[in-house]
Amino acid sequence: MRTLKMYADTLHLRPDPTRVLLRAFIPEQPLRVRRIVNRALALSEVEVSNELGGIRAEFGGRHRRLDDVWTEHYEKVQHHISEPQALSTERKVLIGALFTGEYSLESAALFNPSIVAAPDQGGLRPNELRFILSLRAVGEGHISSVEFRSGVVRADGSILLDTSSPFVTSPELLQRTAQQARSTAKLNYEVRFEPSEPLSERVLFPRSETELSGIEDARFVRFVDEDGTVAYYGTYTAYDGRAIRPQLIETKDFCRFRIRTLSGPAVYNKGMALFPHRINGRYAMLSRQDDENIMLMHSDDLHYWSDPEVLIPPEQPWEMVKVGNCGSPLQTEAGWLVLTHGVGPVRKYCLGAVLLDLENPRRVLGRLKKPLVEPQRNDWQGYVPNVVYSCGGLIHQDRLILPYGINDSETRIVTFELSKLLAALLKKNDP
Repeated sequence: MRTLKMYADTLHLRPDPTRVLLRAFIPEQPLRVRRIVNRALALSEVEVSNELGGIRAEFGGRHRRLDDVWTEHYEKVQHHISEPQALSTERKVLIGALFTGEYSLESAALFNPSIVAAPDQGGLRPNELRFILSLRAVGEGHISSVEFRSGVVRADGSILLDTSSPFVTSPELLQRTAQQARSTAKLNYEVRFEPSEPLSERVLFPRSETELSGIEDARFVRFVDEDGTVAYYGTYTAYDGRAIRPQLIETKDFCRFRIRTLSGPAVYNKGMALFPHRINGRYAMLSRQDDENIMLMHSDDLHYWSDPEVLIPPEQPWEMVKVGNCGSPLQTEAGWLVLTHGVGPVRKYCLGAVLLDLENPRRVLGRLKKPLVEPQRNDWQGYVPNVVYSCGGLIHQDRLILPYGINDSETRIVTFELSKLLAALLKKNDP
C-alpha cells in the first residue's frame, strides 16, 4: 500500500476444509454402475435397514436432508434397475448413498470476493448497511463454486461478519421445459434454495456443460433499472476443463438463481463487469476481450454484447503486462469509480483505481499512478504467489469497503476513506 491510508486490516476469511457438499459420484462405465446396484439389490431388507442406519448416524451431523440428497442420486441411476417400483424407499436411499461422495468446497482456497448491499435492510441501526459477500471457493481438482457470507457495515465504518453455518446446502434444480431440453438452452438453468436456509449454507456448484470445471470470479452488482426495479447480476467465467466462457447469474433474493449464457461477438475471454444502471438508456459493461486492456461496451440487450472499445490500457510499470477491472463500477458524485488490477514484473498483481465520467464513461477523469493495494512481503507465498485480486467493492457513507483475495488462497476486507481516494484520483500529479 503506497498511496492512501488503509484502515485496520483485521478481517480474514480462510478456507475451511470441514465445509463439505454431497454430490453425485457415478462411474462412467454402465456395467460398473449395474454391478454396484446389483450388490445393493442382493441385500435383505434387514441388512438394508442396518446399513442405512449406520451411515445416517455417521454423516447426519455433517449434512442436512441426507435422505433427500441420496434419493436424488438414486434417481440418476434408477434406469439401470429393471423393476424400480418394487424397491423399498430405504433400499432406494441406500443405493443413492452408494453413488454419493463428499466434496470439500474450499479445501484449496476461498478468494476473489465481490460485495453488494443486501436486499433486506430491515432491523438495522441508523447509518448501518447489511451486505452480501460472494466468494470463489476451490476444492479438489481445482473445481470452483460460489459461496456467500453476510454482514453489516456499522455507522463508524467497522465491519461485522455474521457467523457462518457449518453446513453446506445445494439448491433444488428447477425443471426445464421440453423446448429447453431439446435446444442449446439446456445450458441455461434455474435453481432454488429454501428461504429458511442460511445464506452461508447456499452454494452454487457447477451444473451445466460449460461450467463443469468451475464457476469462477463472480462479479455481483446491484442493478437498478429505469423503472426502479432491483435485480442482482453476477457475471462470471464458466470453465468446462478446456475453454472459458462469460456467463450471467441473475437473482432478486439470493434464494432463486437463473444461470444464463451470453451471446454476441464480444462474448469471450474473462472479466465482464456490468454497470449498476443503464447509461443513456443502454446497458454498459466493462470487459477485457484482448487479455490486455479494459474495454467498454454498450448494448440494448443484457444478454447480447458486441463492439468493445479500448477504454483503459496498461500505463504504469506495475500494470504493463495487462490491466483489468475488479468488479462493477461504483457510482460517486465525482464519477464512476473503477477498481482495477494490474499485472507487472514477475506476474505480480496489484490493485489500482480509475475515475470515469458519469454521463460519458468513455472519458477518463483520473487514474492512480501507484497501486492502491499490493502484495506485502509477508503475504508473497500462497497457491499463486504475489497476487491481490478483487471482484468488486462497495461504497457506504464515506468509506470504500474493499474485499480482496490474497495469492489465490484467502480473503481480507479493508476500507478506505472515499473522499481522500477521489481527491487522489483527480490530482494531475503523482499522488
